[in-house]
Formats: sequence, C-alpha cells, structure tokens
Amino acid sequence: MKIIIDYDSSALETEIHIKCSSDNEQIEKLISEICLSDSKIVGYIDNEAFFIPLNEILYFETVDSKSFFYTKESFYRYKSTLLALEESLKNTSFQRVSKTVIANLKKLTSIKKSDNSRLLATLTNGEKIVISRKYVNEIKRKLEV
Repeated sequence: MKIIIDYDSSALETEIHIKCSSDNEQIEKLISEICLSDSKIVGYIDNEAFFIPLNEILYFETVDSKSFFYTKESFYRYKSTLLALEESLKNTSFQRVSKTVIANLKKLTSIKKSDNSRLLATLTNGEKIVISRKYVNEIKRKLEV
C-alpha cells in the first residue's frame, strides 16, 4: 500500500481518495475506520448527555436490559440496543464477544485461554472481559492469533 498526501492550503475540507484494483476486506476496514475516526456516541450520566469519541470507548455492555459503554475514565448509559449498534459498527474494530458485550478490539492488550473454551481478554485499562466460546474463532481470526 502506498500513501500519498497532497497538502493544499486552499482546500475547504479534507478529502480522501482511495485508488485500488478491486474492493477487498482491507479496503472496507480502512473506509470504516476513516469514517468512524471522527464519530461520536451520545452517552448519558444522570440526565446529562455527553458526546464521546468512538475511539475512546473500550466496550459496550447490556446489564438488566440496559445498555452502557465504558471509557478509561467513566461509564455512560447508552439508549440503543447492542443489536442495532452491532450493525452500525460492522467492519470496524468493534466486535461482539459475548451475548451482552461488544468490545473495541483495538483496546485489548492481551487474551488468554480460559475455562470452557472461552478466552479472557484484558483491556487497556486493566479490566478483564470474557469472550464466549461462540465468538472465539471470529475474534482469533480478526486478531490474527
């Protein structure tokens, strides 16, 4: 892959042009990551809305039919379902790892085998999450392990 940056002081906004011989998974991931790099998610603490950059989110979780997401410093209530979120985050670093958790794979520092064919993942903040056996093969494929 070759990257060419053309600086133009008269440009009104940043443009990204991708020139490739064919569409492939790598190109789709690149496009998704570029689009999400500036995306924000609305999270709530009490009745106050916060706009959190997607790349700061460690994982989303459903607890007692309520959705939350977690950053290094805090956690927020999320007003949508994980199913809807999963669809909107397709082809990104966010991946379902269990029935109740969608994790940002870029925020994992390690994974190791756990009991019952599951994996135990450690996040950048030191927190640990379980990767259910249903999702182990897909996670290993995405992480190339």
